[in-house]
Amino acid sequence: MSRNGSIPAATSTEAPSGVQPLATRAKRRILFVDDEPSIVEGLRSALRPQRREWETSFALGGPAAIEQVKLNQFDVVVTDMRMPIVDGAELLRQVKELQPRAVRIVLTGQTDAETAMKTVFTAHQFLAKPCELDRLRSLVTRACNLNELVAGEELRSLAGDASLLPSAPRTYMTLTQALANPTCNLNTVAGVVERDPALCAKVLQVVNSAFFGLPRSVSSVTQAANFLGTLTLRNLALAMESMSLAKRLPLPLTTAQLSAFQTNSLLVALLGRHWFAGDRRKADDAFVAGMLRDMGHLLLARRPEVAALPTTSHASLSAYLLGLWGIPHSVLEPVAFHENPEAIEHDSLEVVDVVHLADRLAAELAPSPFQASPPDLNLERLQQLGVDAARIDDFRTDAKSLLTHARELLRA
Repeated sequence: MSRNGSIPAATSTEAPSGVQPLATRAKRRILFVDDEPSIVEGLRSALRPQRREWETSFALGGPAAIEQVKLNQFDVVVTDMRMPIVDGAELLRQVKELQPRAVRIVLTGQTDAETAMKTVFTAHQFLAKPCELDRLRSLVTRACNLNELVAGEELRSLAGDASLLPSAPRTYMTLTQALANPTCNLNTVAGVVERDPALCAKVLQVVNSAFFGLPRSVSSVTQAANFLGTLTLRNLALAMESMSLAKRLPLPLTTAQLSAFQTNSLLVALLGRHWFAGDRRKADDAFVAGMLRDMGHLLLARRPEVAALPTTSHASLSAYLLGLWGIPHSVLEPVAFHENPEAIEHDSLEVVDVVHLADRLAAELAPSPFQASPPDLNLERLQQLGVDAARIDDFRTDAKSLLTHARELLRA
């Protein structure tokens, strides 16, 4: 290989004319990109054991990768971040345009906040080097399974007429676009939220509550963004807008039922954020996933002609809707699998497990009108993940105080 932008040969024995469709292949096709020849060769050698499961291709640098993406369809693109000419962020932006269904993963030795911000809107996953092969294999499998789930024909059919689905909350989308701009600053973010006076008031009310524990009261969205971070502010706006959206949908729910749904959603969101209080990114993901995990119920409630469905259908449908909105995988996965986290291959406590636990505890204290009698917790599984009965009891106590907090926020 050389640095002249030439396209490395793929392992496929067929040379497709045009883009090769994924449906004709049993193996998942994965493109690995790095500008260092030694790293590319190291990847090629390390991934040989995966030949039965993956059809791997390699590109030396961004330009070569773009040429490959134009010629071949990939299930996954894994790229380094810092590369000359076309860096990882720009490469993934183009992959997103050319092959929107491909899973996009950053695998890099650069773990600073700036690097993460550059890829937060284009990458599904972010992995630091060195990365164990088992970890990479598990992540690729999970990301592909999630993509296939939310893009499946069955969910499109279940969702009904796409033109009747609620569109992505406007402020959330505007904030996402603004944050993707390298020149974006706190004033820009605040200006977007302040265009919607009702949303602005609700955001300020929530961030000034005791739950967020700010060092002092804030009177402007700019101050809120400074304390909480722009991504937290964006996610909070998403949650608040989505609840307002639920009020506007033509639903066969009484005012009391809709209020119960909102209380339950906010309680699960607050519980998830509370659990991950020391990890801002996971706290944000758990908050949004908890708040939006049952949006699928609202979609199904609009379609009384749909027959009885498995209990997990609403979760998949929620993930489908959020996928249309461009919500990242770190939120989609716990939404899609919050009813059955065991369906995901993992051996340590993750956001999906906490959202699942919060969902069950919220059902005890403030059930949603869609929650008849949720299954019992899998205590043995939680024990394996490091959550014992005493920790669950403590979390249940936390839930009782947070329920009061949730009701106060919704009354205001």
